[in-house]
Amino acid sequence: MRRYSDKEAELVGAGLDAGYWETRLQQSWGLHGVGHVNYGRHYNWWLYKIRRHVFNREMEPLGCHWSQCSILDVGSGTGFWIERWKALGVRSIMGSDITQVAVDRLRHKHPDLQFARIDISDSLDAHNLARTFDVISAFDVLFHITNDSQFRDSITNISRLLAPGGYFIFSDNFLHRHAIRSEHQVSRTLNEISNVLSGAGLTAIRRVPMFVLMNTPVDSRSELPALLWRLMMLPVKKFPALGQLYGVALFPLEIALTWLIKEGPSTEMMICKRSG
Repeated sequence: MRRYSDKEAELVGAGLDAGYWETRLQQSWGLHGVGHVNYGRHYNWWLYKIRRHVFNREMEPLGCHWSQCSILDVGSGTGFWIERWKALGVRSIMGSDITQVAVDRLRHKHPDLQFARIDISDSLDAHNLARTFDVISAFDVLFHITNDSQFRDSITNISRLLAPGGYFIFSDNFLHRHAIRSEHQVSRTLNEISNVLSGAGLTAIRRVPMFVLMNTPVDSRSELPALLWRLMMLPVKKFPALGQLYGVALFPLEIALTWLIKEGPSTEMMICKRSG
């Protein structure tokens, strides 16, 4: 993957590739399909267990009355985050995804909730979204929008859909040096993302690691840590059942590190608030 300087940030990309994700989810429905697709079901199960732990830990300090909150989840995929919001007892949930397969399956699994096929970078008028939400979540979604203009449009739309004082909670890699671009993912810099958020009237109030050891360390000064990580993961890539052993061994340490370390080398969660 090529690293780009900030001067090269405005590149033309394909945006969020609906066809790619439609095919991927049809072929690999499950957490491994929306997660680290190369490392199988077992390892991804542990990755999502870590996500759940960090999410629950960070939602408590917000002090929200969840039973009174309305939620929009962007890029719902197989519904992992829908279930997290339901577990908090929120008042209403609307899920969305760019793929029809996700929307159809989530409607079947959660008939009590509303789901819509939405491209968050598109015009809100095209989706008849006239309401606002108390909280909007977009986990592991926005870095798949490879077109920078569409990325900005997505953040702008999310801000418009937030009620004043509402929270936007999402995950990204927030790199400190240069953006990293590949065909279906762009890891943007913290500075670039912060500028887009600020321009949309969103203020970051907290950023915490979601992973330290168990995801590719892309936020580093050289390619070496990522290369060593991939070498460490080769056994899991070849024999996915080993992901269970990796998870059992690393999970306790990962939980401790996500609490102790303020700047992670990989995916982080950011909590933003819309100005009133």
